[in-house]
Amino acid sequence: MGKNDIYMKRWLSDKHRFADLINGSLFQGKQVFLPNHLKESSPEQTLILRKPNGEDISIQRYRDIMMMAEDGTRIVVLACENQDEIHYAMPVRGMLYDALNYTEQISQIRKIRRENKELENSSEFLSGLKKSDQLTPVITVVFYYGEKEWDGTQDLHGLLGLNAKEYELLKKYIPNYRINLIDPRRLNHDLCFQTDLQLVFGMLEYRKSKEGLQEYMQTNKKYFGSIDEDSYNAIRVLLGSGQQLPEAKQKSGGIDMCKALDDLYQDGVKEGIKTGIEKGIEQGIKQGIAQGVERGVEQGIEQGIEQGIKAFILDYREEGYDKEKILMKLQNRFSLTREKAEEYFSRFS
Repeated sequence: MGKNDIYMKRWLSDKHRFADLINGSLFQGKQVFLPNHLKESSPEQTLILRKPNGEDISIQRYRDIMMMAEDGTRIVVLACENQDEIHYAMPVRGMLYDALNYTEQISQIRKIRRENKELENSSEFLSGLKKSDQLTPVITVVFYYGEKEWDGTQDLHGLLGLNAKEYELLKKYIPNYRINLIDPRRLNHDLCFQTDLQLVFGMLEYRKSKEGLQEYMQTNKKYFGSIDEDSYNAIRVLLGSGQQLPEAKQKSGGIDMCKALDDLYQDGVKEGIKTGIEKGIEQGIKQGIAQGVERGVEQGIEQGIEQGIKAFILDYREEGYDKEKILMKLQNRFSLTREKAEEYFSRFS
């Protein structure tokens, strides 16, 4: 299991978040499962099959998160598989996991029935179940947080190619299996979550806009201004940040995500200017061989600053900012006069 999977597993293993994930994604916010009715279950699933020659075959799989829930009348198994990459065979993988769980349930019932000598006829002995026995439902969700949009089929029929018109007759006789895919980056705007999933998933709408993301976090500063470490790591994964955001710890011990994001953004601007100046100096030194080192370096510094200003203007233009707002930012960031800012804007925009 990779580091990102571990971060997501720790974050979603919280019973309140886990119940909210299921209720908000599958049941439009209806409180079907309550956190105080959940209990963690072993993620290990093992099945032992015996060949005709007496040799045993062991099949072992591990769920990312598994919990048992009481829905008022029966126990339900809730399982979550975390994915940061598209798995094109996921319908078969999910079907195998669910089948293993059902097979394990049958084995447990059979063992109890035989120990208590409750099996009475040949049909019951054959299956190990009484006619009245029922299995516990299993609900599996696939939590996909990869950057690329999921383009794999979400059901077995699609994987078998049965959606083609010439195979229409076969679909009736081949049972289908559909995965419950949750892609937080592409949920619609009508989010139905009651925990911090609402704020975190809502944040992902702005993940490609630095200014939009900063504004969203400032608007919800009560939450993002002091988050726990598990949430901090999960947010970094969901944002797709390959950089280690600075952890601004408050007295309460929470992490100020707003400050961390602002620091990262400011560092990026400074680094861009610094890189521009360094390139300008390097170019100036080359020019200085022919024109005089002192003047060449001076020109290089000027060119470097101009490159930094140019990158600054183009970046904000790409973000959709209008001329007036960019001019104000230029004056503040580079201590320019209004006239000089307009001159740079005309040259580089």
